[in-house]
Amino acid sequence: MIDGLFSLDEFLELTKEAMASKKPGKPPVDKVVLKDTQRKEHDLWHTWNSEGRKPEHLKPLMDSLKPVLKTEANKWRGVEIPSSTINAEIRKHALNAIKSFNPEKAQLGTWVSNNLKKTGRFIKQYQNLGRIPEAQIGRIRKFKQAKDTLSAQLGYEPDTRALADHLGWPHKRVQQLHKELSREDKPVSGWLSDPADVMTPKELEAIRILQYDTRLSGEERSVYELTFGINGKPKLAPGEIAKRANLHPSKVSRIRNRIKGYVQEAMEVL
Repeated sequence: MIDGLFSLDEFLELTKEAMASKKPGKPPVDKVVLKDTQRKEHDLWHTWNSEGRKPEHLKPLMDSLKPVLKTEANKWRGVEIPSSTINAEIRKHALNAIKSFNPEKAQLGTWVSNNLKKTGRFIKQYQNLGRIPEAQIGRIRKFKQAKDTLSAQLGYEPDTRALADHLGWPHKRVQQLHKELSREDKPVSGWLSDPADVMTPKELEAIRILQYDTRLSGEERSVYELTFGINGKPKLAPGEIAKRANLHPSKVSRIRNRIKGYVQEAMEVL
């Protein structure tokens, strides 16, 4: 008996009936949205995968993953690497994740998010804090702040003499820093087939961010820098590159073709 009213069997039967009479409640709104989002992502992925993996099907798929990509990008705010470079790295890993995705093993958003963790290794290896002494970073920051302050006060960009007076630094140091920063900001030019070719801003950005690509071997990096005049290197013709890098001209040609492929890959994710 239960409290002198029911036998155990009667109590269990009544409990079973009571539970059966309850109507299942609606799932929380956030779970419904999540399922709808997952379904949309999978539908877009299947369309892209089954229709020849065409760019016109890739764009809406990448657009659907923007919240995941944005979450990853927000982790790296403030690091000393251009945001466009970080975003391109994130999109590169997202694209690789999409290409390797198996719908039988995982949800697309989860798979992409896990693959985006590789961005952290890229950041740690190439952020400026790891490549430039801390004192130099401080000088660069003060230089830029002084330049902004004087520009606002004067109404035009100050020359190096005015910057030196404002900072209390030797004029020669300011000139050198100004030269280094100007070289970094200068857009690269010249294309693999003909330096006279006109490049789009997208091509220029793809070439610029290639300097952070960990796939480049020592020889590839040397040819890349000499082809486009990156990192203070002179921009040279293929024959001159062969002599300077001590490589056979045919090898320089093969490396330049590989670099062109890397640039085209980078353009896909910009």
